[in-house]
Amino acid sequence: MAVIGSIAIVGAGAAAFGFLNNKREDTTLSRLGFTPIRLQSSEQLTHDVKRLRFSLDQDKKLGFTTSSAVVFRIKTTDGKTVIRPYTPVSSEDQKGSCEFVIKRYEGGKASTHMHKMSPGDQVEVWGPLPFARYTPGKYKDVGLIAGGTGLTPVYQLISRIVGDPEDRTRVTLLFANKTKDDIFMSEELDKLADEHPDRFTVHYVLGTAPEGWAGETGYVNAGLIEKYMPPAGPSTFIGVCGPPAMVTAISGAKPAPIAQGRLGGILKELGYENVYKF
Repeated sequence: MAVIGSIAIVGAGAAAFGFLNNKREDTTLSRLGFTPIRLQSSEQLTHDVKRLRFSLDQDKKLGFTTSSAVVFRIKTTDGKTVIRPYTPVSSEDQKGSCEFVIKRYEGGKASTHMHKMSPGDQVEVWGPLPFARYTPGKYKDVGLIAGGTGLTPVYQLISRIVGDPEDRTRVTLLFANKTKDDIFMSEELDKLADEHPDRFTVHYVLGTAPEGWAGETGYVNAGLIEKYMPPAGPSTFIGVCGPPAMVTAISGAKPAPIAQGRLGGILKELGYENVYKF
């Protein structure tokens, strides 16, 4: 997901984007203003990726729908206020807590601050900030291509699909990382694949692979897409999320966080039409 530098979608900006307040008694998020939440716990997933769990009132959900992000307002230790969007990886129906997987970037004020947070520390959230709304059964096959923490919005979608026993959509994920040590949430992905073998498959790709690696190596290219993604057609949807260079090569540039831009890259060359850039 692209980072929003200056988000003018709160207050008057929200009205300009046509967002209405979605605040309900059983949800935490509101589009009328920021709401404070406190860190409950954190878990180191890789050398630069953490899972952060935040406490909510026991009878409340966070208040998002698949697929969407949440805008964080963070006051850093140097007195600066930073606004960044992050994607929940917890279920949209989960009550009492919510979870986010966040990568720490060198020089990144928001991510560095959040990696240093201790239980009880507070941030403020606003939203949800919607991506493409998922409609069960609209597509027979969903192919997802993720690079690094680009996994979070597609994981949200995967969980939503396979968590619905009435939804028979088949999902395939290509998950690319630089090294094996950079892979995160593989236990969750592999568990979903084991529990739903007829509905979800995952394939890992490494830029640099160790000896004995059984997955794919190199970049996500036309060959891997043809090998693993469902074939192009009206019943196939493809979602892409990752570093800008990866997204551009696969599906064409994404010019702004709320803009898709023209379809391009490998997917266009292969004839895909129903493509979304998270």
